[in-house]
Amino acid sequence: MFEIREVRLSLRSDISDVFTSGSILPTAYNIYDEDDLRGGIAPTFPCVYILDADVKFERKHLPVIALATDYATEEFQLGSAPFGLCEAEVYVMGRNRGERDEFAAAIMKNVRYIHIRDFDTAGYPIGCTVPLISRGRRIWTARQFPITEELRAEESLLNGMVLSCQFYTETCT
Repeated sequence: MFEIREVRLSLRSDISDVFTSGSILPTAYNIYDEDDLRGGIAPTFPCVYILDADVKFERKHLPVIALATDYATEEFQLGSAPFGLCEAEVYVMGRNRGERDEFAAAIMKNVRYIHIRDFDTAGYPIGCTVPLISRGRRIWTARQFPITEELRAEESLLNGMVLSCQFYTETCT
């Protein structure tokens, strides 16, 4: 599998760990994905959907964590192995602002490293651990969705927040 997909799936897995551990949030959550959403599987509460950012969902599926990644490769110097720079945005949409803030804070506090996994191999072994890039004192940045007047009718966006981070994948070969 190509590194672009491995990075996105690894980020998804590390965020899933925040919700399933039972030690970070007051309760452990059941995780659902795009296949569950399209298959019409009835979720068992408490639950959260973790989806790619381009997957359409209805308000009844909240809470939703949507992932968008922008990936670029560069060579550091002539003859060196290329490294990847991933810019990730995590869209946190809760049923209310309290849930949104709780989920966003849990992700920002507990996802400081991304464990890049090789998803081609049985058992998903960890290939390497990549720290998030610190921008001054910030590792994550958070902002509310910019809601235009025409989007205000879509209530699922009113309780949304965008988290952003960056990390290099030069240690993964």
